[in-house]
Order: sequence, then structure tokens, then C-alpha cells
Amino acid sequence: MRVALVAATIAFASVVIAQDDAITSASRALSASNLQAIEYSATGTRFAIGQAPAPGEGWPAFRLTKYSAAVNYDALAAREELTYVDDSNPPVGGGAGPFIAATGQGGIRPIPGEVRQNQLRDGRTEAGLLQMVMTPQGFLKLAATNNASTRMVDVRGRKVRTIVFTAGGRPFTGSLNEQNLLDRVETRLPNPILGDMPVEVTFSDYRDVAGLKFPMHIVQRQGGHPTLDLVVNNVQPNSAAARQVAAPPPRPAAAPEKVGSEKIADGLWFLTGGAPLSLLVEFKDYLVIIEAPQNDEHTEGVLAEVKRLVPNKPVRYVVNTHLHFDHSGGLRGFVAEGMTIITHEKNKGYLERILRNSFTLAPDHLARANRRPAIETVGDKRVITDGTRSLELYHLKGNLHEVTLLMAYLPKERLLIQADAFHPRPGAAPLPAPSPFTTNLVENVDRLKLNVDQVVHIHGGVDPYSAVLKAAGRS
Repeated sequence: MRVALVAATIAFASVVIAQDDAITSASRALSASNLQAIEYSATGTRFAIGQAPAPGEGWPAFRLTKYSAAVNYDALAAREELTYVDDSNPPVGGGAGPFIAATGQGGIRPIPGEVRQNQLRDGRTEAGLLQMVMTPQGFLKLAATNNASTRMVDVRGRKVRTIVFTAGGRPFTGSLNEQNLLDRVETRLPNPILGDMPVEVTFSDYRDVAGLKFPMHIVQRQGGHPTLDLVVNNVQPNSAAARQVAAPPPRPAAAPEKVGSEKIADGLWFLTGGAPLSLLVEFKDYLVIIEAPQNDEHTEGVLAEVKRLVPNKPVRYVVNTHLHFDHSGGLRGFVAEGMTIITHEKNKGYLERILRNSFTLAPDHLARANRRPAIETVGDKRVITDGTRSLELYHLKGNLHEVTLLMAYLPKERLLIQADAFHPRPGAAPLPAPSPFTTNLVENVDRLKLNVDQVVHIHGGVDPYSAVLKAAGRS
């Protein structure tokens, strides 16, 4: 089974234990004040945020075959390594690539907040803040240096002591149990789609390990769904490996991206810069953009390049192939400019709801514009035409990558535009069996009797349709 090993390194804030009685008491219970570094390993499950098989459903799960983390509180850094496989057969949703279970593609676990790991005004990153509170001792160290206060709150008829503070402009609340052990941390971090996204970490099954208490079960949730479920099997306080973890240089704050263009055919361009990409389709009196990926900054770059390419035509529509976060993270920027979204009919209610979410932590263009979205839908088919050029939108019925997945077709050019149903892998060994996502794509092309010569991939590249047929076992 094919797996991939990845690592993420993030920066922390300065750590000094304060003398507040409640924090001191909790720190004493967890032996936090004497802890300079920690290393721990686990098994469990990783979930791919923003890659649900249907709008509003939970993130797809992948079995962790390895998980290790090393936190260096003195050096203000942490390192996370994980290996995971997709045991689902057939695979459902995104996050592991559109391959069958036997390939077991791995990848990096998205950390809450924007994937860019925005640098905050105090020099930290949102990812760093979250990794700090992935250990209870780290939460207490962060609380001690950020003017934390304590209060008693009523939780389902039970009085619970909480520790509350703000770090990097983000709110944090930790709940203590009767033994003064931290059992829950709650915060909100900005996400390009969900806005002020709720994040929760729970700790349970505390055990004594070399003079301190550490939870053997850690669960993280983002956007209301689990993203990481760890069963800890080894803990090494102040290990040499953890002490050697170094912080990376801080990343710059998000800025408008430089987006380029690449002509595919007359009136059809890739809008380049990262992946996935957008495509620009020119009509007689207006323009259509297919896909709004990544984030607000990318959308700003896309619109600037569109204006440079075709300065005298307005963008009438932006087509959303599906709501996976990497493909829809830039939608809000188009809404802010008054452009109409076209998406599958099953997405409309969910999209309207999340477009109303609060964006107070990192206000984007739509939050400042306060504009209501215009959303039009596709059932099985929709045609956009000016009488000369036609763009046909079709629902990929039965595709398990995402139940609302759309593809686009230019009949005059015999070009099919697809997202995530087929991923060419140049130089890679052939897969042991066809991906069900790709076989479904071919089945839908057959069902619709489309005459396809070439396939344009929203993740980049153009291939003859014969390459798709070969990948689907039709050659």
C-alpha cells in the first residue's frame, strides 16, 4: 500500500508561566512549569478538512499508520510527522487524491486557519497557535503569557472552571475538570470559506508519564467535524529530539497574488498561479470564469489578469465545479464584485448559509462589501451561449469524489473541462486498477454522448481524451 510521509513545522510565541492561582494550580497538576519540550506518538485517524463527499457532511477519514509530534517550548517550535492511507473501498470524498484504496495516497494534514498560515500582528502564525494548544501544557503556557482570566461557567447544569484569553487576536477558552486537568480547548480561526471557523481540541484518558500527566486520547474538530483523532502510545518529556526542533522563519502576510495566463484555444485561457486553477472563457459580450479556487487573494489576482486580457468585457458568471475548499475558497471575492455563481442545485442552500458566516477575525472583500450573493444552479445540464459559442455544464452523476461535481464542455472545440475526476501523474507507475472517479467520468461522457478530443484539467494541463480512456481501463 502506497503511503507518504510529511512534516509541518510552525512557530510559537514566548512562554513564561504566570503566577495566576488558577493557571498555577492547573500547571502544577499537569507539571507544565517544568516542561521545556515533549515528544509523543500515536495512531488513529486523520480527516481531510474541506473535502466532504457532499455539502455539509463530515470530512473524509484516513487511517494513520504513523503519527509523531515534537514540541520545543523553549525554541518556540513544533514538528508533526504523519503517514496515512485511504482504506475506503470505494474511496469517497477528497483529500487523498482520486485513486483507489490500494494506492493509499498521503499528504499533509491541513492545520486550522488559512492554509497560508497567516502571520499575525504579534509575529506568530495561526497554525502555530493551534499547534501550541494541541498539548494541554502548551495551552497553559500560552495562557500564562496572554493575561488569561478564569471564570466559572454552567455547562449542562455543571459548574466548570474555564481559562480565557486572547492570543494573536484569536479567542481561546480552556475547560478544567475536577482534577484541574484540561479537558477541552475552544477557539475560532479564520478560514476562506467558513469564516470565523470553530475549532475544538479535547483531551481525555490522562496518565502519569515520567512525572507529568498527559492525555492518551486527543481529538481535534474543525468546522464542526473531526479532523484528527489520536490514541497516544508513547510520550517522552524533554526528549533530545524535541529539544532540537527549530522554528522556521515567519511567513509574510497574505497579499494579492500575481496570476498569469496561458492560452489553450481561441477565447480560452488557464489563469495560472498555484493549483487548482481558474479558466477564462470569452463570449461575444461577456466572460465566464470556471472555478474560484484557493482564497480571496487569489481571486483578486485572477480578476486583475482577466481585466488585462479582456479589458472591455464584464465577467457575468463564475462556475463552481464543487464545494471542496481548494476549489471554492475564492468564491467570496467574486460575490463581492457582484458576479453570479453557477453551481449544482444541491449546493445552493449550503452555499447561501456559509456565505452569511461571520468574518470578523480576518475580514475579506465580501465582509467589507456586505453584498448578497447571486446564485444560479445546474441540475443535469445547463448551456451558456451567445449564439456563436456554447459552454455546456453537466453534472457528473454518481461520482464519489463529490456528489455535486460538475464538468464543462465546449462542443465546437470538442474540449472537456474537468476537476478531480482524473489526475494525470506524469512519470508515475501505472495504477494497479482504474480510479472509480475516472471510470465514472468516462461513463458520464458516454451517457451524454459527448464528442471529446481533449481534456482540460482544472489542476493544470491538457491531455488527449485517449489518456483518460487509458486511465479508465478502456484502451
